[in-house]
Amino acid sequence: MSQKSRKNLRKVILSVLGILIIVIAFNLSQSIASGSQPPRREAEKIVKDVYFLEVKNNIYDVKIPSNGVLEAYQRIKITARVQGLMQTTSPLFKSGQAYRKGQTLVQIESSEFRSNVIAQRAQLYNLITSVLPDLELDFPDAYEDWKIYLATFDVEKAVPSLPKMAENVRLFISGRGIISSFYTLQNLEKNLTFYNIKAPFDGVLVAANVTEGSLIRPGQELGDFIAPDHYELKVALPKSYVEKIAIGAAVELKSIDTQKVYVGTVARINAKVNTQTQSVEVYIRVSDSELKEGVYLEALIGALQFENVFAIDRGLLNGDKQLYLIDNNQLILKQVEVVHFTETNAVIRGLSDGQKVVAQPIIGAYQGMDVNPILLETNN
Repeated sequence: MSQKSRKNLRKVILSVLGILIIVIAFNLSQSIASGSQPPRREAEKIVKDVYFLEVKNNIYDVKIPSNGVLEAYQRIKITARVQGLMQTTSPLFKSGQAYRKGQTLVQIESSEFRSNVIAQRAQLYNLITSVLPDLELDFPDAYEDWKIYLATFDVEKAVPSLPKMAENVRLFISGRGIISSFYTLQNLEKNLTFYNIKAPFDGVLVAANVTEGSLIRPGQELGDFIAPDHYELKVALPKSYVEKIAIGAAVELKSIDTQKVYVGTVARINAKVNTQTQSVEVYIRVSDSELKEGVYLEALIGALQFENVFAIDRGLLNGDKQLYLIDNNQLILKQVEVVHFTETNAVIRGLSDGQKVVAQPIIGAYQGMDVNPILLETNN
């Protein structure tokens, strides 16, 4: 066989082998492609446990929270009206000292002024004595009254009231300067009482600004005196709420530190609205022997009342005022009417008693989601 024939034969063999390899590879790929695929494993269906509350529509009282510092209802500032040295009294003028009504709080040295008052009484006594002879002659009926008046007159004691007089006797007495001297003396005697400051009611001295031996001046503040057990709490409330509050309404008061609860009543409501905050001052009266002036209290004032409503955590509502209910173990969205918001709750209307409201937010919740409902136990 020639060399040329061998080359042609080689080309033919290589071509046949190439075609054969292509056919085998094609058939193999088809076999693999048409082979049976392993069965897919279906994802396991997960059902979330969801806590719910059972709807019980009821009356909801809205309590407005506020706070303030307790102040004494009866409180006076002891102020001097005369001048002199403060004398020692029993008990001593000290903070925390209790006094009964009428008991001396402050005694100011008054010997000089008292001597002046006694001199004025003696002067009046002399004036009346000088007119007695004329009265005996011109007004015998009035003479006996004035004679008895002089018998009761004591320069060491407060001047007694003048006898009753007819008009002609009054003109005669007035012309002698007796009536003007009498009222001048009464004014001096009134000023003499300012040297002895007494307690106007049973109370406690809560501040003492002076001590025994201090020089007292007119207008000087000597201390603060309060009646214990009777206090007021001033709170500021929005103007829209105040219209719903009545005088005498009960108020729940809670101590911030001890958490003890007291009951007070609305005593007064200011007629003026604060222009900056648009709030109104409300005064709450409370009486309790455990309370002290200056205690910080929180007040819960009942202002509004809604009927046939249900209160939920406001975080359960979405922006469209919808929330999730559970029906046949599936979630459904429900549109509700929100009648009031508090700091933590939303008071809603539009649900029926017995419906199941989702009690906690669910991540990835959607309409129709299968859930396992669990009743949330509450303290109510």
